Amino acid sequence: MNPEAPHADLNQSRRVELILQQLDALPTLSTIAIQVLELTSSDDSEMRDVIDLISCDPSLSSKVLQLCRTSERGRIANVTTVDRAVILLGIDIIRSAVLSVQVFELFDGIVSSGGEVFTQRAAFDRNLFWQHSLAVAITSEMLCKASSLRHHFSGSEAFTSGLLHDLGQLCLHLILPKSFDRVCELAVAQHITLDLACRQTIGIDSHTAGRRLAEHWQLPHRLCDVLWLHGQPYDSLPDLDHKPLIGLVSLADAIVRKEHIAPLGHSARGENISQMCKSFDIDMDTVTEILPAMRKELENCSKTLGLNTEQCIQQLLRTVIRANEVLGRANVTMRQNAQNSRKQAQVLEAITAFHDSAAPGGSVVSLLSRVVQSATRIFGEGFYTILYQSRNDEPWQLYQFDGSGRLQHSQIAPPSSGILELQELTDNVQLSPHVLECIPSISEVLADTIDLESVRKLPLRCGWGVNAVLLHNCPIESDETRLLLEALSRTWGAAIAAGAQHEGAKRLGEQLVEANRELVEAQDSLAQTKTMAAVGELASGAAHEMNNPLTVISGRSQMLLDCLVDPEQRTMAKQIALQSHRLSDIITALRLFAEPTKPCKSMVSVQKLVTSVIQHNPNKKNKEIQLHTVLSNELPEMIWIDADQIGRALKELIRNAMESEGSSHIELRVQIDPANDRLKFQVTDDGSGMEPHTLTHAFDPFFSAKAAGRQPGLGLAQARRLVEASNGTITLENGSQKGAVGTIKLSGWRGENQIQRSVA
Repeated sequence: MNPEAPHADLNQSRRVELILQQLDALPTLSTIAIQVLELTSSDDSEMRDVIDLISCDPSLSSKVLQLCRTSERGRIANVTTVDRAVILLGIDIIRSAVLSVQVFELFDGIVSSGGEVFTQRAAFDRNLFWQHSLAVAITSEMLCKASSLRHHFSGSEAFTSGLLHDLGQLCLHLILPKSFDRVCELAVAQHITLDLACRQTIGIDSHTAGRRLAEHWQLPHRLCDVLWLHGQPYDSLPDLDHKPLIGLVSLADAIVRKEHIAPLGHSARGENISQMCKSFDIDMDTVTEILPAMRKELENCSKTLGLNTEQCIQQLLRTVIRANEVLGRANVTMRQNAQNSRKQAQVLEAITAFHDSAAPGGSVVSLLSRVVQSATRIFGEGFYTILYQSRNDEPWQLYQFDGSGRLQHSQIAPPSSGILELQELTDNVQLSPHVLECIPSISEVLADTIDLESVRKLPLRCGWGVNAVLLHNCPIESDETRLLLEALSRTWGAAIAAGAQHEGAKRLGEQLVEANRELVEAQDSLAQTKTMAAVGELASGAAHEMNNPLTVISGRSQMLLDCLVDPEQRTMAKQIALQSHRLSDIITALRLFAEPTKPCKSMVSVQKLVTSVIQHNPNKKNKEIQLHTVLSNELPEMIWIDADQIGRALKELIRNAMESEGSSHIELRVQIDPANDRLKFQVTDDGSGMEPHTLTHAFDPFFSAKAAGRQPGLGLAQARRLVEASNGTITLENGSQKGAVGTIKLSGWRGENQIQRSVA
């Protein structure tokens, strides 16, 4: 809440109260005028009393005679006495004439009671105000006599009401002439009503001021309501006996303002006069017919009351001139509004087209390309380059585009000397020498493309620590271009910032997935290590405890085999010896987990290694399975590995492939992985493949997909142990079509001499 608001409200209230006090201090109507109003308002009044009262005032008598002579009947009768004039004009006309004369004389020569001085060229034209009041009075009287309203009130009362309806404006002008001039100018400039401008500037409207003055003059209640309520929609008026009188004055006021007979700020407001006439069953033809008579009567009354009269043709010319002035101001305003609308529409169209072209979730570079395309559509072909900084602590990046938004060149532009601050890039001016010094690549890249003196920089309002600057050579002389650049720069910058945030979030998600994958692998490796450690401890203990009994069993079975003659007994002895050797192999394999052997690398021939693996394969006698080898031409003759350990691992992969159900063709391929220069051994079969459960646990110790007792389940586990000892990896997966693929990848297989030779 604004803490100054209560003080402002208090000052406004005091100002309004002072204005009301000054209204109460204005002169009142003369005693004669009040007595004439009372006599003419009473049904019991005598004509003689009115004549005697007017005769007591020489000025009033001369005005009444002058008014009578200007009328058609007065000119014919050549009236020279007050008695004759009163009888000829009638009490109603006399009542209106007396009130008009008294009001005009009362306000003539009054100085400001509010402390302000009248200016020589005031915006408020008092002469035009009186002409407007007289025109409304005459129009009200004519409409009353030409309609059924004459049965509700007299034409004289309609004349008086119309004459006094805007008296509040004159009062405010008399009290605060300078302030009321500003009110009139504000109403014209902002196309608002005079009362709204009064409330905004002075704190009180003319209707309230008029009602206060009417009460001060002790005018009839009906007149007080006319001064207070006229101008409001007829349907919104309270249900009063004199409601038609208030509505009639509002209608007459609207008609006169439409004819441009009104002071500054009180012009027509677009009222529907035809609709207003329907409230009183008045035909528009009637309105059209009374306008010429109203103008003639206005000229006569102006002469009678001593106003600065003009001939009818001059009055009409002045009205036309004022109408043209109003229309001219309206046309200027409409042109300005139309121009502003076109500018805003162009900005909105450009923003809409940019948003439609910028696909959500695109990269920052694609957004920068869309920015250039948007700029090209608005400003035409030209030079467009964007400096981009994803964060304040990151180096600047330079992106150069062609007119279609296609990226032509990009590079990182680290500052060389000095620090480039963002505020140095916030002015839409030429590139400064300091900017070129901090980012020398701008000069290097752009000097051959365009004259750097014609390049301007436009900051794109990004936020979130993202910075972007558009380098361009667009003309920016007009305000329209500046408005477009300002609006588009914020739109472009917001889109770039959002794209940078999306790209950063995507990158962070990828890093999170990678970290999660590495964590899972580390957990698996840790679990595998713990398992191997447990197996190692078990193997070490089992080997130690079973070694001596196994030696005895093996030795005694051999002795029995030599002593026995019975064939059945010899067969049983052979089985004991065979199973004891098998158990010895299992114990040897378990020792590999307990105490893994270190690789003993040497330079080995690839061809000899592959030949040795194939020749010593236990299933080589299986004629139904074809084993094919493929050696890449890129392979050197010699490789640096432990031939025994890697050979054993390869034999296990080939054994696994041969034992695959339905396998008839096996391929052993040796090549170099181009992605990371690792040596790759790949064994592929065309069998039935492996079940998901088998793939998951294939390298687990003691796991076997064969029937119980057929395999110990240590072959692949042992192969993995041997490959990892050489800092390699071994994997199993199903082929894309059928079968399975076993792969061994080794690093450091070239050796020191091999690396030096390849470099040379």
